[in-house]
Amino acid sequence: MNPLDSRSQALDARLPIRVALWLALTVFLLTGTACQQTNSPGTDTDQAQTITTKGGVEMVVIPAGTFEMGGKHGKEDAALVHKVSVDAFLMDKYEVTQAEYEKQGLPNPSHFKGPDLPVEQITWPQAAYYCNQRSQADGLTPCYNEQTSACDFKADGYRLPTEAEWEYACRAGSTTDYSFGNDAGRLADFAWFADNSAKKTHPIGKKKPNRWGLFDMHGNVAEWCNDVYDAAYYTATPPANPHGPADGKQYVLRGGSWNSPPEILRSFHRVGEIAGFSDACLARDAIGFRCVRKAPKSQ
Repeated sequence: MNPLDSRSQALDARLPIRVALWLALTVFLLTGTACQQTNSPGTDTDQAQTITTKGGVEMVVIPAGTFEMGGKHGKEDAALVHKVSVDAFLMDKYEVTQAEYEKQGLPNPSHFKGPDLPVEQITWPQAAYYCNQRSQADGLTPCYNEQTSACDFKADGYRLPTEAEWEYACRAGSTTDYSFGNDAGRLADFAWFADNSAKKTHPIGKKKPNRWGLFDMHGNVAEWCNDVYDAAYYTATPPANPHGPADGKQYVLRGGSWNSPPEILRSFHRVGEIAGFSDACLARDAIGFRCVRKAPKSQ
């Protein structure tokens, strides 16, 4: 038996699931930011500022604010509407593409191949590891501890968005089911989903963005959040910058995907998924991610 395999099995028996996932990812892998302001088209007048990172990735400056999280017409796990405040942060304008993923020297696991397609078939640990690699490439401090998977929110590197940050950014000031309103008949203008995707992903940025200039927040691929999933978490959510439960077997996915019906694409819809796909309820090729990081003080 490979010594790494036997060591991993011994540790798996006594360490939390997130530690085991990091160890498995490490074995698998063995076989950042100067800012430049740019312009981008939006759908509204309150479009946020866009910057370009040292690595060439466009990110949107999401302003601090307070919003009502959840939706009364959603599933029970999202039906408790509650006020949440978040600090300012930067969010990738687009879902992470296969070209950007491979740029960090990582093997591309995607089913639908194409450099400008979103990377998919991504587990939560793979997404977190990419964040660390991108942080190091851009000269930033990585957020994730690769032994425990704990996130250092004080670090200036890249990480996955908290569930609150994701919904706040998706809503872009809206209070409706979708970032553009309540009419699901308009989804085709903003999203690739079950009705128009032809059962596959599509190049990023081909649909309309939300009013803050973020593309594909609805559809294309579902996006990992940093938070552990708990169906009852909204009953105990802190009012400012919630980071989710301390531990658990599932993580949050948001946004719906190319194979989702309209109700799954609503801004407040939540899905809990096993971090390593051991029991995926979504098709693996429907799961990707985008990154966030702390907003520099100059922003």
